[in-house]
Amino acid sequence: MYVKRSQLRERLHIVDKEGIQERRHRRLHRRIYNVEAPNYVWHIDSNHKLIQWRFIISGGVDGFSRFVVFLKCIDNNKSKTVYGCFKEAVAKYWIPKKVRTDQGMENLDIARYMLDNGYGMITGKSVHNQRVERMWRDVYEGVLSYFHDLFFYMEEESILDPLDERHIYALHFVFLSNINHKLDTWNEAWANHRLRTVRSTPKRLFLAGAINVNTDRPSQTADEADTVNANQLIHVSRPIFQQSTYIVSQQCQQELEHLDTDFEISRSGVQIFIQAVHIILRHDSFPN
Repeated sequence: MYVKRSQLRERLHIVDKEGIQERRHRRLHRRIYNVEAPNYVWHIDSNHKLIQWRFIISGGVDGFSRFVVFLKCIDNNKSKTVYGCFKEAVAKYWIPKKVRTDQGMENLDIARYMLDNGYGMITGKSVHNQRVERMWRDVYEGVLSYFHDLFFYMEEESILDPLDERHIYALHFVFLSNINHKLDTWNEAWANHRLRTVRSTPKRLFLAGAINVNTDRPSQTADEADTVNANQLIHVSRPIFQQSTYIVSQQCQQELEHLDTDFEISRSGVQIFIQAVHIILRHDSFPN
């Protein structure tokens, strides 16, 4: 038996009008995100899609304009490293009134900086940090998925061993700067793309709004229920990934730096990686 959806809907309104009204009251309404102006809230998070190869992406986005204030690939998520990315953004765009992060220990130095200077710090689950979570989906599709698939291909072809520190060193030497270059290119395109809902670009919204907003003084309207003490972040259990401790000799490093790093003629960097591994293994076997 086939019944049109429109006919079924009409019959339900006749035979179960009370039930429809009751279900309507329990309906989950989508919340509307609203921020007063640029630099009122920065949403900060780390992306671990490439963590198997010890690449971590640290990013921050302005809640009002969706302008990405920083986006950087790093080789560890220690608090001082993430804080360094944040401070570079502060030097460019000034201090936000509040920062929204999850409760990971890598955000400890940012929390201390914000609270020590009288600004706000909001913490919660990453899945509720909607501005930056939405950004990660676009970053993965535009940049990270390519490297994710490439590194898995290199493993399947026995080119890359993620458990070998020498391979990880070579991988970072060859690809870290290239990943950051791709992230910069994506960020530039994102900043200048037109947002459908506001008919403007993130860059225009951020710059135009920032001209009229003064964030020199800390916000006096921060919700005390949202603002946390920096010590609250310490108790959240999540691993801190350290950078590789493998060290090459000065001669090996000099030889690596003379490699031709033109990705256009080297099969997406795979051949450069193979050459880098050979150089490292040779110096590792015959130290000078």
